[in-house]
Amino acid sequence: MSGQPVINEASITEGLRRVFRSDGAVNGDFTLRDPIPLADGGTINGASSIEISEIATRLNSAKSKTESSFQWENEAEFSLVSLDQVGAFDRFFEDKTFEGQGDNPVTFKVGRPSREFAAYLLCKFAQNPVLLTSGRSRMILNRIRQAGNGRVALSPVEGDTLFDVIAEGLRATTLQITAVKSRADFETLANSFLFHAAYNTDAAARIGLEAMFRPQAIQRVRRSQNGSLDAPRQTYDADLVHHYLMGVAAEIPLLEYLAYYHIAEHFFEKVFNEDLINQVRSGITDPSFSARRNKDIQSIVKIVTKVKGQIKDDGGVNEQRALQLVLDRFVSIPRLVADLDAYDADLVNHYATSDVPFAGASKVSIRGNDEEAARGAIAKRIYKVRNALVHAKEGELPKYAPFAHDEELAREIPLMRFTAEQIVIAQGKVL
Repeated sequence: MSGQPVINEASITEGLRRVFRSDGAVNGDFTLRDPIPLADGGTINGASSIEISEIATRLNSAKSKTESSFQWENEAEFSLVSLDQVGAFDRFFEDKTFEGQGDNPVTFKVGRPSREFAAYLLCKFAQNPVLLTSGRSRMILNRIRQAGNGRVALSPVEGDTLFDVIAEGLRATTLQITAVKSRADFETLANSFLFHAAYNTDAAARIGLEAMFRPQAIQRVRRSQNGSLDAPRQTYDADLVHHYLMGVAAEIPLLEYLAYYHIAEHFFEKVFNEDLINQVRSGITDPSFSARRNKDIQSIVKIVTKVKGQIKDDGGVNEQRALQLVLDRFVSIPRLVADLDAYDADLVNHYATSDVPFAGASKVSIRGNDEEAARGAIAKRIYKVRNALVHAKEGELPKYAPFAHDEELAREIPLMRFTAEQIVIAQGKVL
């Protein structure tokens, strides 16, 4: 359950405090500075300790919990992320309900989060304050705060509690599934609904949390404050820049990883051929080499023949070898370690102690290792992850499962991104 915050009355109340910038909690009740007016003339004054306790109990009673879902005996709720930039899925399915048939009919409802799921997102805010700093978060939270100050009215909401207001204001989308009898296959049902929706409407979404609720979204890294950003001092290769921008903009981890990998791949043929040339040059310039001795000429032929055989067998250059050559030429291990530590102090240790199960990739010791050995181990790990992403033959193991392995893949993206950045920068030309 990585990514799951602690869910209790205290964390929900702390989330309310952070969202409304208020310390209005007395005896477990949370009171707004200014009541929120309702269309019927009533007001919302806050949230009672009883309501907060009931919501916490309900969330903790779930049989199964992930970062983006809660599942109970006969119902479940999944956070959804639209897979297009204009939000076609959200607009098409907003507040729609689909009734099933049969002995155990299943109902699917797409719309704003339930009170419970809204409270869960408050816990995310409470325990990861950095989530409140993104541009989209500030815009959405300002709307909710203004409603709390009585300065703006939100769209009409179902229900009359503070959590209903928050659920409406967060602009998140969830899929709620209910069944008459107990079920254990709610995630399968959710994915089946998403396929059915995409097949019939071309509107696609996946199970997951939007970036504003995910503190580990690498594309949200900011190295400079707006006021301290300098003009560029180098020019960079356009093809490399385009791959990098695709990676930064990608919302799907698979696309992000491959975009950064393509930066290294850009140089595979060049460095591989140069390595062959260097091997031949080294052989024919060695003092012991003689063009008059057949065995010396044959040794050079063997070098070329061996490489040609590898190219034939692999259908091209030996990519893992080429990747290591690219890393040897362009990547500084001390800088890579510094970048990883600055992003997440636990990542270098994670790579040293954890395999990548979906890729069959082994642990890699980066810190304290000699640079050549470290680059070789990194090349193997990166290449195996890449292969797991692009090959999906039935029966082949290990194999990457889209979305199911996204959390594991997300841990590999910083290694790939910071490696790619060094390659881009190494190609820069001074202005």
